Amino acid sequence: MVLLYVALLLVLAFSFHVSAQYNYEYVNVTTMVNITDAMPEILNVTVEQDITLNAGSTRAVTCNATIRDWNGYQDIDTVNATLYYHLNQSGDPDSGNVHYTNTSCIEDSNDGEFIANYTCTFNVVYYANAGDWFCNVSVNDSFGFTDWDYNETSINELFALNVTDVIDYGDLAVTDTSPDISANITNLGNMDINVSVLGYGETEGDGLGLVCEFGDDIAVEHQRFSGLSVPWDDKIPLAQTDQDMNITLSQATDATAPVTWETFWQLYVPPNPFGLCTGTLRFTATSP
Repeated sequence: MVLLYVALLLVLAFSFHVSAQYNYEYVNVTTMVNITDAMPEILNVTVEQDITLNAGSTRAVTCNATIRDWNGYQDIDTVNATLYYHLNQSGDPDSGNVHYTNTSCIEDSNDGEFIANYTCTFNVVYYANAGDWFCNVSVNDSFGFTDWDYNETSINELFALNVTDVIDYGDLAVTDTSPDISANITNLGNMDINVSVLGYGETEGDGLGLVCEFGDDIAVEHQRFSGLSVPWDDKIPLAQTDQDMNITLSQATDATAPVTWETFWQLYVPPNPFGLCTGTLRFTATSP
């Protein structure tokens, strides 16, 4: 009887032990890891919109990025950016018409913890293509992790030109016709251009070409022009309204090689002006 009682106690104890360890339907186990190296994240990219370039010069275009690194903003190593025409790629070589690179964007500010703001500036030349452009920003941290993001902008069409400052026909007597006087026209915009011209003495539409100190003034049609060095009879008489000069200047592709066209001008002096005569020519760039 005693042995039977002891055996029953052993069976009950074993059953309780097994139930304590194995009879739960589920068990929650805590997992742990300590992340020591985080990737930088570009939170936002902004770029100037509706950009109008400076004729014959450069214009600073800025692209800004807000970047976060959970290792601290100090962990951001380098930030660079490309500004490129929509038909090109970020990795293309630089070209004044379609692609610019900034390898040293500047940190403007930070929140003292994880976020820093960077500015990337590009000096864009006057002949950069009109149309849609992208600014692509890339960041690299001290662990070699990277991120990138982009935003879109546009560059406006720029029709612009420059002309030789003064067309001086020199010293002439009445009934003289001057020799050819050249005047260079330069395309200072980002579009192919045609050129038109009109003339006036003191006010637009006055029908004069030059107003003289004494005697008669000189009518506008006594000046003639051409895009080629041709005789007087083959030149186009100047008028008080715009006339097409029959020349086309292409968009530049190299800052060291501006696109220029030499034009040729002559003046016939009718009776009977005298002294210094001056007038105005207005040149206008138009779409071909």
